[in-house]
Amino acid sequence: MQIIIKGNKGFDVFEDNKQYIEDKFRKFEKRVKEPATLEFNFLHTHASKAGIDKRIHLTFIMPGMTKPEHLEELSEHFKETIDLLQKRFDKFLLRKREKKIDGARKPKKYLVADKLNRDTEK
Repeated sequence: MQIIIKGNKGFDVFEDNKQYIEDKFRKFEKRVKEPATLEFNFLHTHASKAGIDKRIHLTFIMPGMTKPEHLEELSEHFKETIDLLQKRFDKFLLRKREKKIDGARKPKKYLVADKLNRDTEK
């Protein structure tokens, strides 16, 4: 799994934030198909008086997906934002896995019909 970390508009990302992202998101490596790409864009907007202006945008690309998944979080500190993003990404992977499992199953009536057709053909 490839992790790309960038800062928007000349923003330099600190090494401790990069390492924190690596630690938090490497655990998802077993749950995604390779070659998967996680791209993080850091942005410090300076827009809020309350201090909630640290934004991270995540773009996730994996083989088999028709379009990339975009997740974005906003909080007071970058590490809080990374934690929130990790929770949302985990929920996204669980939803994707459940859809895959549900889509692979056939209702019982079709299995019974297939068996009856095979028995009548013999």
